Amino acid sequence: MAANLKNNKQVEALKKGFQDIQTVMQEGNYKLFVKQFVAVLVVFLGFKYCSGQFADKINNYNGQMDAIHMQQSSEREYMTNKDLLFELEPRFPDISDKNGWLTSQILGVFKEAELTPQMDGSQTEDASNPTYEAVSLQVSSEMDFTRFARFLADIENNDEYLKVSDFSITKDTDPEHLGNNKISMKFNTIFPKEKIAKKLFKDYDKIMAQKRAKPEAKKQAGGK
Repeated sequence: MAANLKNNKQVEALKKGFQDIQTVMQEGNYKLFVKQFVAVLVVFLGFKYCSGQFADKINNYNGQMDAIHMQQSSEREYMTNKDLLFELEPRFPDISDKNGWLTSQILGVFKEAELTPQMDGSQTEDASNPTYEAVSLQVSSEMDFTRFARFLADIENNDEYLKVSDFSITKDTDPEHLGNNKISMKFNTIFPKEKIAKKLFKDYDKIMAQKRAKPEAKKQAGGK
């Protein structure tokens, strides 16, 4: 009952307030409300303007941050690609050495492994790719499985780009060579038709000198 009475009083107060406003407007005394209305309007417009300005600033800030992040990402990607090019390109032989480089490398790895290679024919060349020329040479030798596995691992870990793309193994049936195998391997390398790092980067000579100096510094440190 008390709650209903309280609600009724609030309703009556609201009705009276609206009636007072209506009376003032009918009597032409609307100027009483002008100052209050203008003040509220100014506050509202000011708030809306400031909110818009603030939102614009936030959007501008977010745009600038996105641009900075994109620039940083581009710079990181550029430096990563540059480092990768400086790391990989020296591993590929110069095309001017195409006629003898592959044979020389093959003889070197066999000599290191104390094995005797047999060249099966001449090297084949494929220049169909616009950026590089692929060269291959078939070679055979004799060794057991353990030695062959070690031999392949040494080739894969070679600093130069020298690969064995295919091989076949035939067991030696001679009782005097029990456990030995006749192994035929296809050696491959790639000759870039043009090396581009030196043309792209002005600091090429400086960076390459630093890269060559690092192994020497490690050797000297190890020797001490």
